[in-house]
Amino acid sequence: MKLSKRDDGWFTGRLYFNKKDKRIIIRRPRSGFGYTVNLGNKWTWIFNIILGIIIIIFVITLKTTSL
Repeated sequence: MKLSKRDDGWFTGRLYFNKKDKRIIIRRPRSGFGYTVNLGNKWTWIFNIILGIIIIIFVITLKTTSL
């Protein structure tokens, strides 16, 4: 796959959404540094949901133990 085809998934240079690209973590080509995730990949969403659940459980646990 050529770089130009991978560039088709960029929105505002920061968000990347490309279902055909199997990568999860993508280096930002225009900024010169930094990484982002492929929002078109189902594993990105699964990871974000699991991370969100862990953070919610952590916050609830902290609130209940500090009372």
